[in-house]
Amino acid sequence: MKAKREALTSLFTAMRDGKVDEDIIDLLLLINSIKGIYTTSSCSGRIGILEEPALGAKPLSRWLIKVHREMTFEEADEALKKAEKGLIFLKSQPPIFHVVAEDLEKAKRLHELGLASGFKYTTFKVISNRYLVEINATEYLTAPLGRDGRILVGEEYLRFAVEVGNSMLKRSKGRLPRLGENFRKLRKELGKDELFYELAGKFEIEKERKLP
Repeated sequence: MKAKREALTSLFTAMRDGKVDEDIIDLLLLINSIKGIYTTSSCSGRIGILEEPALGAKPLSRWLIKVHREMTFEEADEALKKAEKGLIFLKSQPPIFHVVAEDLEKAKRLHELGLASGFKYTTFKVISNRYLVEINATEYLTAPLGRDGRILVGEEYLRFAVEVGNSMLKRSKGRLPRLGENFRKLRKELGKDELFYELAGKFEIEKERKLP
């Protein structure tokens, strides 16, 4: 599968460059080791403070802070000092995995797997003859904090927003072990992909990580 070869090359290169979220690397390796499926852009979940020039202007927005773990109040407070122009939001987002399946039956199986793992926003769609499954959860938080460098909330509200955002992130990340277990079961059904192990060998992945 040419597309999977390209996706694996991209993943292994990003891993080598330290551009893959550490706490989902093993899960991404597991998923990509399964015959007939592979991942594209995925995230382990994050919390941070975002500055948007205008509502919906995502390409021009910038993160004042973004972490894939719980964020402290002190980190949030310090990051707000960098605000300059636009709307300021605290955002908490759950893990998300984009998984491509080679046929409709595998896409349906992935959809069922995501839902069974507690990722209730899991959907799939056809894009350019590819079956793309988005394994996604419900724990999203967007809390407005200010505009144009001016913070319009007090310390009590900011502490509360950070606490809630952290709780939502922790809750959604808590489903990752169940997701991993379900993918291990799926691998028993579909089998291992030799292409994965071939490319993992070329990139010498086993020097850094234990292969699934």
